[in-house]
Amino acid sequence: MRYCSVVAKVLAWILFSMLSAAGPYLLAAEHEHPGKQLYLQYCGACHGPEAKGDGIVGTFMRLKPPDLTTLAARNGGEFPLEQVVKTIDGRDVPRAHGDPAMPVWGQILSEELGAKGTKRHLPVERRVQGRILSIAAYLESIQVK
Repeated sequence: MRYCSVVAKVLAWILFSMLSAAGPYLLAAEHEHPGKQLYLQYCGACHGPEAKGDGIVGTFMRLKPPDLTTLAARNGGEFPLEQVVKTIDGRDVPRAHGDPAMPVWGQILSEELGAKGTKRHLPVERRVQGRILSIAAYLESIQVK
């Protein structure tokens, strides 16, 4: 019986030590904006991890990706949410000739989530718009004042 008590105490101490060491990381992840991971996954390569327009892929582009932390400042202090959502989605942006400057994320996300072709399927479309809105909300949260 005494052996079980000692083992239980040692295991409890190990678990407590592990949780104590992980505490700052768990706290940081808990307060991280939900759209940040999506931003990093889909936008970070061009726009950079801090959205300053300095992503690794952006260095090879003829037109430099813009600094996304100044969208509100460039729009009279108002974050242009609707325009940002439309730009990220890209499916309704008129295209003259050639490739767009940015991937058509609405189509890409739609295909990733299981839709086939260009027809918009309501259940998939809701998830696509949710991801796009999450990215836009993250961008709004990092605007410089």
